[in-house]
Amino acid sequence: MPCADVSYPTTRKIPMNYAESLQYILSFTNLAFMRHIPYSERTWNLDRIEALMDALDHPERAFPAVHIAGTKGKGSTAAMVESVLRQAGLRPGLYTSPHLHTFRERVRLDGQLIPRERWVALVERLRTVVPGLPLAPNTFDLLTALAFLYFAEEEVPVAVVEVGLGGRLDSTNVVHPALCVITTLGLEHTAILGPTIQHIAREKGGIIKPRVPVITAPQPAEALEVLETIAAEKEAPLVVVGQDWHYRLDGSTASGLRITVWQNGGAAYEDLYVGLRGAHQAVNAAVAVAAVHTLREQGWPIGEEHIRRGLAQVHWPARMELLQESPAILVDGAHTPESMTQLVRSLQRWFPERHVHVIFGVSHDKPVAELLDILWPHVDTLFITKSEHPRAATPDTIVQHLPAGPGPLVHTYPLAEDALAAALALADPEDVICACGSIFLAAAIREIWATRYGRLPADDWAYESDFAIVRRSAVEPHSGSVRR
Repeated sequence: MPCADVSYPTTRKIPMNYAESLQYILSFTNLAFMRHIPYSERTWNLDRIEALMDALDHPERAFPAVHIAGTKGKGSTAAMVESVLRQAGLRPGLYTSPHLHTFRERVRLDGQLIPRERWVALVERLRTVVPGLPLAPNTFDLLTALAFLYFAEEEVPVAVVEVGLGGRLDSTNVVHPALCVITTLGLEHTAILGPTIQHIAREKGGIIKPRVPVITAPQPAEALEVLETIAAEKEAPLVVVGQDWHYRLDGSTASGLRITVWQNGGAAYEDLYVGLRGAHQAVNAAVAVAAVHTLREQGWPIGEEHIRRGLAQVHWPARMELLQESPAILVDGAHTPESMTQLVRSLQRWFPERHVHVIFGVSHDKPVAELLDILWPHVDTLFITKSEHPRAATPDTIVQHLPAGPGPLVHTYPLAEDALAAALALADPEDVICACGSIFLAAAIREIWATRYGRLPADDWAYESDFAIVRRSAVEPHSGSVRR
């Protein structure tokens, strides 16, 4: 994908600092192009990342990977698989996207974020090879290369790698996987990946490699047919949760889940506790169990106790995360109709008969009207705001999509911190405040709450936001309130 015009300095005597390293990486982002993406092999291909890997002596070949694609749940599934591998003492790498507060969240080793000094050193190394590349990389290419360099230098025995977008032409698709995983598929990024579920499945299924086992979540029939065809062509053993593996949700509370997962005529894992909220995490946990069990069958030293501890101790913030209990503050990255429906159901299950105040912000390319339609009947107050991400829709734009007819009281706030302050001022101790619509908004509310109103765990990274480093100086004026 083309990047913004960038001039590449060939020498630099003074080392970068962390802020400069961020600015360098971000200088390869072309937001104007991203909004009008012509999806074809001419503009989306692996040529850039392959040239970059070649210039770096192929760090992607230094470790086997668990490569995870999907529409929903791929991040949570990656976190569960990584947690199990860590409990098994395998010191795994983890590469995910997007991040909440800092780019360093995307690159982890044995559960720890890449240190700032290593980040800067690796960006410096990337800077030395970029001028000689035949094709200019984009930001995601550079982030992917940085992660693979780090894993190679640290000699990780295995890395869990989450696809950024699609799969077939994604920058991560240069890894050499020991296992491929495809989580639940649905319509997303249709302007890029294609208009039907078959198109989506073809792109996601592009991570399947010859004779490498594939684990897939239950899929719509049309999507599964595509995945089966690709797997057969690649002679890749295909394991389908819902056919070859099964799961049962035994309980769902505001603290986590209890599930049972079993294989046809084989292994059974009963009464597993999953430390993530939301009934939808049951299928992600089942996929993760099938995945790590397959690795176990390949000879990896993974025992049942590692699976149990890994699922119980998994931490994946801003996914139905409860920040405080009175009033309850929940943050969730729900930004699709499916995930918003799941969120509403969870709120009804966990907090029945309570007043619900929603802080809502969304990226401009999401189905704003549909998301609002889902929230509208279940919300007492709606605080419309935006994150500082360049893709964020403005409150005035979001207001244009409000449903007709009776509904909640609606306020607009250009600044997320003002929206949270207003919600806290309005809410009674027994009420619920929920921030949703975008992972970027969830991150913003999480950071504001941590620094001004509460305290997250000591090992959390909410206090060092990269958004603050690249923050725009201009602030929109307050646009008032809209009474419905």
